[in-house]
Amino acid sequence: MTTPTHPGLLAPSDIADLAGVSRAAVSNWRKRMSDFPQPVEGSAGKPLFAAAAIEAWLGAHPEKRRPDASVTSDATVPESRLWAIANLFRGHLRVDELGELVLRTAVAVVEERQPQIPTNTDHEAVTQLRDALRSVPRNELPHTVDRLLERTSRALGKAAGETGFVGSRTSALLASLAASLDHGTLYDPACGIGVALLHACDLGALPDRMVGHEIHATAGEIARDRATLRGVDLEVRVGDVLREDPDPDLHADVIIAEPPFGLRVDRDTTMVDPRLRFGIPPRSSGDSFWLQHVVAHLAPGGVGYVLTSPVAATRAGAEAEIRRNLLLGGWVRAVVALPGKMLPQTSIAPVLWVLSKSESSARSSVLLIDASKVDTPEDEVSGWLTDESLLVNVPHARVSIDELAAGKADLNPARWTLADEIDGARLAGEYDRAAARLTSTLTALPTAVGHVDPPRLSGKTPVMTVSELLGAGVMEVAAARPPRQGAPAFENRRVDAAAVGTGELAPVAPVAHDEHGALTLPGDVLLTTIDKVRAIVDEDGGRFPVGSVSRIRVVDHSKLDPHYLADVLAGEWNRRFAAGAGIKRIPIREIEIPVPPLEEQRAIHDVIHRMHEAQRLAKQASEAADNLAIALLNAVRHGVTVTSKTPEGSTR
Repeated sequence: MTTPTHPGLLAPSDIADLAGVSRAAVSNWRKRMSDFPQPVEGSAGKPLFAAAAIEAWLGAHPEKRRPDASVTSDATVPESRLWAIANLFRGHLRVDELGELVLRTAVAVVEERQPQIPTNTDHEAVTQLRDALRSVPRNELPHTVDRLLERTSRALGKAAGETGFVGSRTSALLASLAASLDHGTLYDPACGIGVALLHACDLGALPDRMVGHEIHATAGEIARDRATLRGVDLEVRVGDVLREDPDPDLHADVIIAEPPFGLRVDRDTTMVDPRLRFGIPPRSSGDSFWLQHVVAHLAPGGVGYVLTSPVAATRAGAEAEIRRNLLLGGWVRAVVALPGKMLPQTSIAPVLWVLSKSESSARSSVLLIDASKVDTPEDEVSGWLTDESLLVNVPHARVSIDELAAGKADLNPARWTLADEIDGARLAGEYDRAAARLTSTLTALPTAVGHVDPPRLSGKTPVMTVSELLGAGVMEVAAARPPRQGAPAFENRRVDAAAVGTGELAPVAPVAHDEHGALTLPGDVLLTTIDKVRAIVDEDGGRFPVGSVSRIRVVDHSKLDPHYLADVLAGEWNRRFAAGAGIKRIPIREIEIPVPPLEEQRAIHDVIHRMHEAQRLAKQASEAADNLAIALLNAVRHGVTVTSKTPEGSTR
């Protein structure tokens, strides 16, 4: 590889991202704008442009940038520079090698050592890459590198599917299911590059031990490096899980698995494998082998979440017998049919299995959910499994184990989600409760809102970024500390992204003294910036932010009110800063904060507080109206008579 002559290179797709426009727009600029910079490297089909020249050209033509282009902010300059430096290696490294080089160099930066440089890779280019990575704030480095890995994995297409896509929806689903783990062991027997495991930690999971098994050595090494960037301990062992159990004595409290679909099974090995106590899977597909592997490694009270192809829930023969034995053994808690295109490399609609041990007397039925038409099941499934009332608009059914085990043991949720019989009294009761709640909520709404007068503003409000407010000494920002730094005394004080998103903080006891300085103070603002900004004021203090939750502390209360700050952080204008094709995050330092006088801030918060209360009541009314309509339609479908006074009805 020859020494690059330019400090950074941009492909047309990078220029489009930089300006916030389509790739077609960049193509038009090249054709129609005579002063558009000429390529300095690459080929006619894949030209590369000097980053400095492109920045200068966009500066001379500000009208070409979209006003909301996130990369125009100073806070994204390090990431833009990283992309430009990474492009120096185009044509010299494969796409997957480029991602690995950036990751290894980032780990070397964190560990303050020299990176290992691949053969035929120019040292000067690696030095520029290392400098670009050093310019990224430490707490943003893991996600910045992830966004580069996300782009490279999507460029690989189907070839990257076996080891995991950063930003994939299926990994987000599994991570959300593991996010509530507090202590214990978290295990992924097909961890790939660790996407689901590490995303679970980002969402608040706090395992004492985290284990991943992976058949591809390179993927396992990437998983370790990604964990190092996050300050997370991850044990990775490379091996073929279906051929030989890497750790027969391992028992985990939560197991998440997204194995490749339809792997062939070694028949000679399976005949003597102690994991296969429910049946020998067919050689053509290892889906039912993965289910039994997860069951074999669950700790008492543990739960496993496994994604398989849809045919694993319906196929006859040996797999039907395995399903029947799992059912009769009390291992199947729920099965969820998911929509297609959850994975970038395939349109196959996966099925989620929820596995946990229960005595036959304790579990007489299985929850079957048909989420095939749900837009974002990755955001919904964890709630459904803890509160079945949230399934009111999703086809679902509880079916007895005896009925399911009969015949082919078909666990396709669509097969069971329209009940032939319905409890008329229960349906009438649901109708009455929905009607009563709708009436009471509509009565309370006008009183709660009252007459809304907009606050009087003195004039044009100055707008400052969080970075500027930090520089002015108005506030302090601290990211959540790595989970391992959380002392046992903080166990019941943790606040994760889910708590911030719901706007509800669990009560905590007062703290006499916080020698570590890790807990919040009264009035601190807790926020998460995944996809959009969500913020809440910690009124009491004494809480420990974890995962993706950061803390803002107002230092100068004469300039900024914490409650107003929490309101304005979530302003829709800040969404334009979100970066990442899959998991989008908004860099905290570039968030824009209008700063009117303090009295105006408080008046604005008062109005917004009343609007939030109105929103809460309106949501209750909407949910009650939906439930009322559903109950009425179900009554029509099943021939049940409903009234507003009595629950009597008949079942057809």
